[in-house]
Amino acid sequence: MSVPQRAHGQAPSAAMLHPVWHPTTKGEPPSEEFVARCLLGAGWVGANRRLSMLDLRVWAALCAMLGEQLPMAPPHDPELQRIDTRTVETTGYQLAERVFSSEGGNQWRSLRRSLARLRTAEATIRVVEVDPDLAAQRVIEGYVPLTGEMWIATTRLDLKAPKEWGALKGTASLRVEVGRWAAEQIAAGRCKWLDLDLLRALGPGLAARVWVALEAWGRWPQRSFDGREETAIGLGKPALESLGVGGYARPRRAREALDRAGERIVAMDTSYELVRCEKRTGWCLVVRRLSGAKARAQARSGATWRSSGIAANKRQRPVRAAVRAQARASLSGVLSHSAPQRPRCATLRVAVFRQPGPPAP
Repeated sequence: MSVPQRAHGQAPSAAMLHPVWHPTTKGEPPSEEFVARCLLGAGWVGANRRLSMLDLRVWAALCAMLGEQLPMAPPHDPELQRIDTRTVETTGYQLAERVFSSEGGNQWRSLRRSLARLRTAEATIRVVEVDPDLAAQRVIEGYVPLTGEMWIATTRLDLKAPKEWGALKGTASLRVEVGRWAAEQIAAGRCKWLDLDLLRALGPGLAARVWVALEAWGRWPQRSFDGREETAIGLGKPALESLGVGGYARPRRAREALDRAGERIVAMDTSYELVRCEKRTGWCLVVRRLSGAKARAQARSGATWRSSGIAANKRQRPVRAAVRAQARASLSGVLSHSAPQRPRCATLRVAVFRQPGPPAP
């Protein structure tokens, strides 16, 4: 069983290791600008704000849609300079199916907030060009937007009930421009595929952030004799920033958080066998997983968190309701027959005769 098309997401490898993605379990990510060192190499990177793991899912879904659209791009725009070439045309229903695998008013409001955050975010991108003849490197840095213009067209009716609005929002038409740098990475094939179902199952916290960084990590062994590959990531300050634990004051607390995230990754993703902090020459995050993208995708295909999509879930609702009703009816019948009957006891009535006392004064 292969991964369904609606669960495909992709993002540039350099962006996945960027510390702009922040594990946020409550509320919105911090809106303050920052600079930090990370696993992208020597030097500093930054952004004008942080983004959540939901924002990464939305951006990865848009990048995947653009990747499906780029083969049909006009030949007179090979450098993707035209905005319409890198603009994704979709609907709220299609985007919600990739990101949430469900639709409704809450999902639509979350999508709008996420798209607004992506629109205002700009991150530092570093590109290293190596010249082997001169034994030199040329480092190019620049602030690039992740998305550009965004347009939403929604049919407005005189509806009063919130449920009616939630059902109608899925018909909204979206036009979202993907940033030129990201579009160039997609066209050049410098992206990593992300399983959006798994990313959603990992939640908005640290487990999802660590898993994304491991998927983008490039220093895996080239050959494997047992079908496994193992790597060790040194837990210096750059690695802590890319793994989402750079804000911990004590390294021990950061390692404990990484161990908890690793346990959740191993429990949810069957292609990962070990994600744990170990002390070797120094503290490292040791990771062992199946070798090869196809083998990992095959291992994830039958997982319990795999969703069948919005349409399939709707078709299954009457069947699930009938099964629940039948289960409740049979359970209530069993309980009524098995309920212990109250034993009947003879009632003994006792009459108490009092001796008449002296009259009250």
